[in-house]
Amino acid sequence: MEKNSKDVGKYVISAFLIIAGIVPVIKYLLGDSLESQPLAMLFAGLALISVGVFALPEILDKINSDLYKKLLVFGIAGSFALGYAVISSVDDEIEFQKTKKSVQAKTVQRLMDIRETQLAHKSVFGTYAPDFESLSLFINSEVMPVTYNMGSFHDTLPESKSFKEGYVIKRSDLDSLALMLEIDRDLFLTNIEEDNSPFKIRDTTFTSFYAENLTQDRREKAKLPLFKLSEMPFNPNTGERFRMKVGVVEVGGLWQPTILVQDPTPFGREKVKKDTLRFGSTTEAHTDGNWRN
Repeated sequence: MEKNSKDVGKYVISAFLIIAGIVPVIKYLLGDSLESQPLAMLFAGLALISVGVFALPEILDKINSDLYKKLLVFGIAGSFALGYAVISSVDDEIEFQKTKKSVQAKTVQRLMDIRETQLAHKSVFGTYAPDFESLSLFINSEVMPVTYNMGSFHDTLPESKSFKEGYVIKRSDLDSLALMLEIDRDLFLTNIEEDNSPFKIRDTTFTSFYAENLTQDRREKAKLPLFKLSEMPFNPNTGERFRMKVGVVEVGGLWQPTILVQDPTPFGREKVKKDTLRFGSTTEAHTDGNWRN
């Protein structure tokens, strides 16, 4: 029994190395066109299998000293080569991740710009723009309401009474009313602002989404890249047009608009599964993005 245990023990290291090599080889061979494994995995697996075979007692007994020395030199040289390959692969991976982060950041910002304009379109019209041409027209159209309030109501002159007695005015009324009251226009405006006048300004004007959010001054103040309307529909890195779908879904008995916008050319290595950046859904009424920031 003891002799059999010793015989089996001679093969433990070889068996461990061979099994450890078979696993990455099988993993490499099973990789499909979207999730193929790096070639280094195959070489590493074959190397482990080879070492395991050479470690078999039957093989070691047949190796003379000269061949052993040659194999030792070859092994040392191979170790240095593999070490260099590992260091190089780590550097390549670091550079790849840096590039990926930069490329995806530009794509995400473009998707966020599209999302913000579509949300504004929905707030005005109740639906999302069906295509980029319609969205571009909306961006430059003066349809975004801007409320203008100055002066507050109080107990002695509540809102209903102010409206009834004509104390609620629009901005366009300032000049004519100041002239009628024989008061300087700027002083009249200051009195309203500081509640030193019975008059109140309640007005709604309209502006464009571009003027409110996308001008150079607005973008620089928000520390965002400059916006170019002609470039909005396209991926900033590849120039490919974003895919956009709109529709409706029933939520709680009510029909809600949906939108899905996704990048047609996700960044990544060839034959490796890539993350498709997108926001929204065609089956749920949300505009969440699948990026991490």
